[in-house]
Amino acid sequence: MTDSSQVYLPANLPYPLTIVKIAVDEGSEIKRHSTVLHYRYFDFEPVPLSEQDEEKSDESERKLIKVEYVGSFECPLEGKISKVNVKVGDKLKDSSTVVIEIIEPCTHAIQYGGLCAICGKPVEDGDYSGFNDKDRAPISMSHGTTNLKVSAKEAASIEKSSTQSLLRDQRLSLVVDLDQTVIHATVDPTVGEWMSDPQNPNYESIKDVKSFSLEEEAIVPPGYTGPKPPPHLRWYYVKLRPGLHQFLENISKLYELHIYTMATRVYAKSIAKIIDPDGIYFGDRILSRDESGSLTQKSLKRLFPVDTSMVVVIDDRGDVWNWSPNLIKVVPYDFFVGIGDINSSFLPRQNALLGPSKRRKSVSILEDQLNSAAELRSLSSNAPEEAVIDEDDESESDHTEHTPKSSGNKDGGDGNDEDGEGDADTSVTIDIPLPDQGYSPVDRMMELGEGDDNTELLAAQESERTTTLEQQLHERPLAKLQENLEKIIEEEETKSSDSSSRSSKVPEEKEAHNLLCDDDTELETLGQALLRIHNEFYFEVERSEKHLPDVKDIMTSMKSLVFREYVFLLSGILPMGTRLETADIVIWAKSFGATFVTNYTKAVTHVICKNPGTFKVRLSKSIDPNVFVVNPDWLFSCIAQWEKVPEDDFIVPVNDLLSKEEIASYMEGHNIEGDNAFNGAELDWGEIDKEMEEFIDSDEEDDDISGNDEDGEETNDVATAEDSTEISVSENASLKRRAEQDAAEDDIDESMPDASFVEKRQKTDTSRDDEESDDEFEKSLLQDLADLEEEEEENSNAEQ
Repeated sequence: MTDSSQVYLPANLPYPLTIVKIAVDEGSEIKRHSTVLHYRYFDFEPVPLSEQDEEKSDESERKLIKVEYVGSFECPLEGKISKVNVKVGDKLKDSSTVVIEIIEPCTHAIQYGGLCAICGKPVEDGDYSGFNDKDRAPISMSHGTTNLKVSAKEAASIEKSSTQSLLRDQRLSLVVDLDQTVIHATVDPTVGEWMSDPQNPNYESIKDVKSFSLEEEAIVPPGYTGPKPPPHLRWYYVKLRPGLHQFLENISKLYELHIYTMATRVYAKSIAKIIDPDGIYFGDRILSRDESGSLTQKSLKRLFPVDTSMVVVIDDRGDVWNWSPNLIKVVPYDFFVGIGDINSSFLPRQNALLGPSKRRKSVSILEDQLNSAAELRSLSSNAPEEAVIDEDDESESDHTEHTPKSSGNKDGGDGNDEDGEGDADTSVTIDIPLPDQGYSPVDRMMELGEGDDNTELLAAQESERTTTLEQQLHERPLAKLQENLEKIIEEEETKSSDSSSRSSKVPEEKEAHNLLCDDDTELETLGQALLRIHNEFYFEVERSEKHLPDVKDIMTSMKSLVFREYVFLLSGILPMGTRLETADIVIWAKSFGATFVTNYTKAVTHVICKNPGTFKVRLSKSIDPNVFVVNPDWLFSCIAQWEKVPEDDFIVPVNDLLSKEEIASYMEGHNIEGDNAFNGAELDWGEIDKEMEEFIDSDEEDDDISGNDEDGEETNDVATAEDSTEISVSENASLKRRAEQDAAEDDIDESMPDASFVEKRQKTDTSRDDEESDDEFEKSLLQDLADLEEEEEENSNAEQ
């Protein structure tokens, strides 16, 4: 039986109203704009006055009388009336009542280019009643065009059919981004020159680089009225992520693959021909920015408007997806050093620390210099009041006035330089090629609230992209970076030679001079994660056939296990001006269950840093010798493998600890109890478990313990009460493990805090954050240390 279309009264009628006449019968045919019913309603009107009274009367003093009005409702559809749902005398309070139901000859559920794809009738023209058939099919879910639109009912039917097909084949859907996810592209002509020069140090790395050309429109200045310039030919050089062909072959057996990119359609199709020449993986399932409906955001609703429970996304950017639970964020593929994503120049610049450090020290130094230069440009384009300094490194020089052995790297190392994580050598003068990241027309239009459908905004975004590519074409950044790399390597080799001659050590093997190196392994671990998600989904399908599982729940559950027991403190990682809660690495790690704090507390399990000389690192290691101080690469390794990996290979040695006096002064100055809070290895774990149960049960009664200050305001160290509870439970296990280690090592005399002390310390530290800012805290600490040194000096003079 054909479904009926339900007809409602317009929402703008003068409700409440009463039905006074029904003008149609069930089973009769009805034409559009035919009268369906009559209704009456009441309103208040001023009492009519004579002309003489009108001149003397004040309008506000006129009396109102109740007046009855009669109106009629005309049918916006045509067809056969299957049911009349109202009768004379019915009172309607709003537009929620179905007046009649009509069986239409065509519901225009599928439309293309302003015509109904079923009956061929034009659907774009509205009528005087405000009804428009175009609005009946608002959903665009086709990959290749926005002209094809369907109704919500039709979209649900299409997705249901697709879901049944996927379940039958035991597959899921995988949405794949292109740039810096599975490929990396550039327009720098230096690549073409290197490819034709076997003597170039980069020749071996770029032998398999692909290239293609596109005709693109020339840029014209604003207000230009002359003849349209002819299009020009632009060459693109594309490097496939290592293992891509094997990855696609394996994953295509488990997932139906879709491309979703911020690039143009012609670019996307050219890339698809390179990575899938026979069209066996993606087919025509390619969605570009030309059809997506947005140049700044991506949404699964564009392809899956009804149900996203079987959809997984892989992308190197989380912000464009608003960190969707369907997303697996991957480490950006950065083969062409310093180039970035050539199709996202109009998007906000991502924060630093987007992936693990380069394995080669010289390239790592070069990237650090690039990031520093980009950070300075970003800061210079922001208003001063917007900059928020989260890291302790900005005042590190102040701390080191009291503790001069700041880095422990005088002789080249506490292990740092071996991993290429030492401070970048600033004695080499280099030319940093960076695109202009100042205030652009796109930023201005977005600030004014002009949407993605604004033609001026679209033109500005395309112009900004083209400008960036032209800049890259003429400045040849890769050639400049190669020259910079040569300088860095020469400087490092000179250092190494001088050091070896003084210490009689065998000189280290000379480093290769190639800028480009293909050592990425992301797709290998990504494939394993996708396999686990697929297997877990269909395990749940077999276990409960009545209810279809949701990949969002599965992914969230799997990821949250990785870091759920850990509390991280970042030091020297985030650029200046970056707020902790908005940093990409923080949001990313939180999706894996991590908890972050802004300052050291006893709950901290890992301090993540590159430089062991920062104050936060030294303070953390001095107070808690068992805290892990690790390189950020450990974080990325855990995220890549979706499991916690041993810290051993990522430990950052910390040799320059604070003295006992400095620690005592710090703890005393911030109301932190000392020795009486430590019980060594002789901890009563049964008593601790009992205390933890009592703490959790009394959570509602003692809000201040769960992270709130005396005024009930939430603190910043541990964001929520739930976080504090979780930290406390995980701290229990962590303390127990550390106590066992202490018992096995008799030479370790540092003692461990029990759980109640940890909570008390958390409470003290979080309340301190409410009472004083970070700057006031540092000033207070520095004053304490200065007073301590002055007191020691006076005692020394008195003894003499």
